Amino acid sequence: MTPRVSILIPCYNASATVERAVDSALAQTFRDIEVIVADDGSTDSSLAVLERYRGDARVAVHAEPHRGGNGTRNRLIELAQGEFVQFLDADDELDPEKVEICLAAFAPGIDMVYTNHRVRNGRETIHKRLPEPIGDMISYFVANSVAIHEPLHRRSLLVGAAGFDESLPCCQEYELHLRLACRFWQGMKHIPESRCTVYVTPGSVSSNKGRIFSTKARVLLKFLGDWQDAGIVDDRRRKAVAEELLGCVRQLCFAGRDEEALELFSKVRRLSPATAYPGKWPLRLAVRLVGPVRAERARTWLTGRGAKS
Repeated sequence: MTPRVSILIPCYNASATVERAVDSALAQTFRDIEVIVADDGSTDSSLAVLERYRGDARVAVHAEPHRGGNGTRNRLIELAQGEFVQFLDADDELDPEKVEICLAAFAPGIDMVYTNHRVRNGRETIHKRLPEPIGDMISYFVANSVAIHEPLHRRSLLVGAAGFDESLPCCQEYELHLRLACRFWQGMKHIPESRCTVYVTPGSVSSNKGRIFSTKARVLLKFLGDWQDAGIVDDRRRKAVAEELLGCVRQLCFAGRDEEALELFSKVRRLSPATAYPGKWPLRLAVRLVGPVRAERARTWLTGRGAKS
């Protein structure tokens, strides 16, 4: 019998954590599931660890040639049989009620249901809370990055959108959700509860801030160009893109990528001068006098001094 929900787990050199991920998938209170793990050419003992599940009819393990995370996710979409898809990385986990809660919220006109998530970094647990989706859907997904584990998707829409962009080293869910919001989704539902856990370790994709925000800026600029060509850029969307790009400028400054930050700032300034020169006049003056990189570093330094005094 075809399962209702497919839980899809890409795995690459995750022998230390993949059991935790698979076990959290199998612990779902909604039982009509299949769990598919695609090993992306691991060079560690991941496949040996996954042998534990050989006798479990709910779990299918596929050994694939190495093609990267997004290529492996696309392969998993091809393998899935469920009406709905839940993604899960091999070093993270789902709460037991995650699928059941999301599935219960689906209704006609709802194409994605998503929750919040928590981040554990070895020192503390941080709850990442998304705002309610009101107003323009495209502007919402420009301003809010929905993590890959948070949504339950209709599989047919993922297939129709041709899955993930395999050229991206990160930000793949950000790009996918923007693409779906532009072309496929009718509506979405947000459940304001943390129902999945992301583990961040030094050196992981999630910890490489410079690469993340450089890629995010590239994604946004591509969408902006497409929207301008299609004539669907209004003031609200222009402002949303400019604000996110300015956030990328700041993060690139922190990562020491000054030339990239300056180049991106010039694009923000052309797109929305009011965003490039924010409202507080001392910061506006500093940006004009010494440039965005030095102004941002001075702001950070002064903020730190104020916190210590």
